[in-house]
Amino acid sequence: MPKYLLIFTLLLSCSVALAQGTFKGRVFEDKTRLGLSNIWIENLSNKQNTQSDKAGNFSIPAKLGDLVLFKSFGYYNDTAVVTSLGNTEIFMLPQNIQLKQVDITSTDLAKKFKNYDKEYHGQTMVYHRDRMGNLDGGAVFRIHYWKKGERDKAKLDKKLHDFDTMDRIHELFVPETIGKYVPLKGEELDNFISLYTPSVKVFDRKDFNMITYLSDSYKQYQALPPDKRTPATLTN
Repeated sequence: MPKYLLIFTLLLSCSVALAQGTFKGRVFEDKTRLGLSNIWIENLSNKQNTQSDKAGNFSIPAKLGDLVLFKSFGYYNDTAVVTSLGNTEIFMLPQNIQLKQVDITSTDLAKKFKNYDKEYHGQTMVYHRDRMGNLDGGAVFRIHYWKKGERDKAKLDKKLHDFDTMDRIHELFVPETIGKYVPLKGEELDNFISLYTPSVKVFDRKDFNMITYLSDSYKQYQALPPDKRTPATLTN
């Protein structure tokens, strides 16, 4: 009996050893077949977890029949039942993430500066590329510039705001509008507008009031000698 019991124990141990092992494979993005890095991988049966490497490769303790979860931001979760401990390919589907619309009140021009990826149907979520321009997996969400470009972005935002403000100023300071507030006509009105059209800095002041500004400007205009009421002419 001890002899048969020893043989049975050895066979049982071999069976358990064969059942336990390491589930290996590689995670790809669906359709593009790009290896996905930093995918969270968890064996829901034994609570072991890991992450895929830069090429999408992974290995995790598992046995046949275990349920393994794959998840990452920007992709739909996926699960796989371990039917083989050999190399397995997992394909993850990108999510079509809808970002809340941000209303830009400072400038309409900014609406023209949206980023799109021509190769992927004009979507604002684009696939990451390496230095050579080749797809290398992952996605880039064009929500904001990185810190390195924040200063340039601030400058661009200011320019766009200034352009928009200048357009608003030039729409307001025309004879048809200003003539309703100051008792001037013809050439005098044109000269007044040329001399007193406010700058962006003045127009952007919180306390700027157009009626008050025109009233004060007209008083200044009236105080000028006749030869100073004509804007300076540029000479070559």
